[in-house]
Amino acid sequence: MFSRQQLKFGEPTSFFGSTPGIIDMLAVVILSLAAFIFFDQWYDMAYISQMSSDFLDCLFTGKIFNFYGYVIAKGAEGGYMAPDLGVPVGAAYNIVVYIVLAIWQLPIYIANHISQLSRYEMILELWGRLFGILMAFVGYFQMTSLAKTLMADKNKAKWAGYYFISSPLIIYCVIIRNQLDMVSVVLIILALNLYFNKKYTAFCMIMAVASCFKIMPFFIVIPLLFLVEKRAGKLIKYLSITISLYAITNIIPYIVDPGYSATLKMVTSDNSFSQYIFKTTITGGVSDYSIFLLIYFLICVIAYVLKPNENDQHIYALILGFASLADFFMFIKWHPQWIVLLLPFITLLVFSLFDFNFGVLLDMALTLGFLFTSIILHLTPSVFTNSIFYTITCEYFATLDNFNPILFYFYGHGYSTIIPSTLFFSGIISLLLVSFLNNRRRGYGITNSFDNNYKISRGLLYARSAIILVYILPPLIMYLSHPIA
Repeated sequence: MFSRQQLKFGEPTSFFGSTPGIIDMLAVVILSLAAFIFFDQWYDMAYISQMSSDFLDCLFTGKIFNFYGYVIAKGAEGGYMAPDLGVPVGAAYNIVVYIVLAIWQLPIYIANHISQLSRYEMILELWGRLFGILMAFVGYFQMTSLAKTLMADKNKAKWAGYYFISSPLIIYCVIIRNQLDMVSVVLIILALNLYFNKKYTAFCMIMAVASCFKIMPFFIVIPLLFLVEKRAGKLIKYLSITISLYAITNIIPYIVDPGYSATLKMVTSDNSFSQYIFKTTITGGVSDYSIFLLIYFLICVIAYVLKPNENDQHIYALILGFASLADFFMFIKWHPQWIVLLLPFITLLVFSLFDFNFGVLLDMALTLGFLFTSIILHLTPSVFTNSIFYTITCEYFATLDNFNPILFYFYGHGYSTIIPSTLFFSGIISLLLVSFLNNRRRGYGITNSFDNNYKISRGLLYARSAIILVYILPPLIMYLSHPIA
């Protein structure tokens, strides 16, 4: 796999001699447009968009410190236009999320106050959905910039950006699941660029913002800091910066807004994050042990003990960051849209390999495993029936009981999620292992893992992007096969 013939540094290739063109991006646009038209997990974005509008109401009426209480009261009165989930409605996210989305929603909010919009809530949801897609393209440019920091070949860096934006994980997590996790991804990429330029204070500040959207970025920070900083005082300073914004944005609402503590009780009563940290355990002599915390502790210790040379710091940082997130996804219960947080690390690790095609195949394996697991566990009719396509055509086709043929096939034959989820995690572990061995066996004349050179075909990248069709096509075919006579 790591033969010297593949390690001829500087040899021109047909692939990196060019850059992604219109045809390459067209494939991404077509798949993304199909996902946008045929699927929409509407209610999540509907709730958060309406609540961001309510945040603006509270801001402009001087009730900013009663936002969480306002949302609970409005939810109890049935004031939110979204499907009834059978649970009380509350503003479940950090206040930073509502502030950011409120800024994005401000033009729609102003337009509604100038001339009342007849479908204001629907426009808010669509506008919020476009924000997530916009963040994906911001991530594309940020990933290209980060790759340029790591790679001498600028054309290769542009392909890394393309590899990022063409991932099925973006189409699934951002467009189909209709979530804002791409904001965290963009912030992680920006923070990594600062980290690799040794701007550690700025790195921690950006990761502090990212942690307000999802707490998982904090798990990346500790091993990455341990890798480059061994002084206790400096580590305490950097970690304090990272956790400061999350702490402040939880403490202040808790003190000034009675509705915040009520919201926390509502959100964590049956779904506490801490419960999942200690859910997967090993039976011990005195007590059970959390597998997640045990492995994470070992990752941090390894990061602290490692003293890589200058050329190896980048790849070890990526391996440790990827390992930390992989540990989380393997042993903590998580929502499927969160998996997009792995994408920056997957992209850069694949591009660090001498055998690039093999890395793409590992990526495809873990993506297939993930998508099949998600189809079995999370593909419900509402993801389709809230779509633009269904809204336009629902009078012409019958609603199906067998909306998800893959799910019915698995259950009908006595299969479970074990096989696809094992493929998913096997792909992750294999990519970690190959990345580590790859760096240990660099060829002569290659100073770091991103100086490798190879040929690949565009067809392989197109095949990787097309994996999302296993999610899109079966429900669509079943729906179109049952026209109303």
